[in-house]
Amino acid sequence: MNIALHGKNLSKKKLLVLEKIIENIKHNDINVFTSNELKENLTKKNSILRKIKSYNPNKLKKCKYILSFGGDGTLLDTVTHIYNLSIPILGINIGKLGFLSTFDIKQIDKTIKMIKKNKLNIDERSLITVASNKKNIFSPYNFALNEFTVVKKDSSSMLTIKCFVNNELLNTYWADGLIIASPTGSTGYSLSCGGPIVSPDTESFIITPISPHNLSVRSLIVSNKSKIKLIIESNEYNFLTSLDSRSYTCKSGTEITIMNSKFKVSLAKVRDYSFFNTLRGKLNWGYDLRN
Repeated sequence: MNIALHGKNLSKKKLLVLEKIIENIKHNDINVFTSNELKENLTKKNSILRKIKSYNPNKLKKCKYILSFGGDGTLLDTVTHIYNLSIPILGINIGKLGFLSTFDIKQIDKTIKMIKKNKLNIDERSLITVASNKKNIFSPYNFALNEFTVVKKDSSSMLTIKCFVNNELLNTYWADGLIIASPTGSTGYSLSCGGPIVSPDTESFIITPISPHNLSVRSLIVSNKSKIKLIIESNEYNFLTSLDSRSYTCKSGTEITIMNSKFKVSLAKVRDYSFFNTLRGKLNWGYDLRN
């Protein structure tokens, strides 16, 4: 069995943890390949893992899983590595919150055994795809697991964002920005801007304004079969767009279309995993914090 591994900017302390994980994986007769980015990190810090070979697209196709070693941001970056290969991503959480990277490093021994016995559940998540009238921004990775975001850049002036759903005008937003989130992304940036939490298996988009001028404007949930078109104008000529952690500067007047992607991403989960249990645990629901 082959397994791929991706991580970013690991400290010496986290590298020591990773070394123990790799030892465990090899002890179970599993081959390991790292991303080029992780390979460079291991080499620079003179890790004993620097001799592990990095993967290319052909090697990646032969991997049963790809392990994302970090937080949710690392997992979002891992999505761009697999593209449409349908290789399940196993998120090992060494970050802070971890809605996506759900495996705790304390459970790694049990997790590796479950990998070898193929006892992990696969949770498919929908993706967002973006197109533009100017050029193919973010190409070839014009997709996101969490959200597409438009925000003002280097300016105190608000953006004017005309939003159409299936060619019908929804609203003209005067705001600092606008978020189009997937159900997976509902617990991310959208949530911090007052958006709703949506179950990951829901087929929807969440449209959430960022600091809108009109306080009656609220988040809206629409079907992910819809096409959302944005026409963005800025007094400062430029504005910033982002797909998960990747950003791109656009000019005022740019039209952007957001659609549901033609392919999905697979996340590996333990069989007793529950989204609702995760919500209660991460957001402290049901706890009396006064005690």
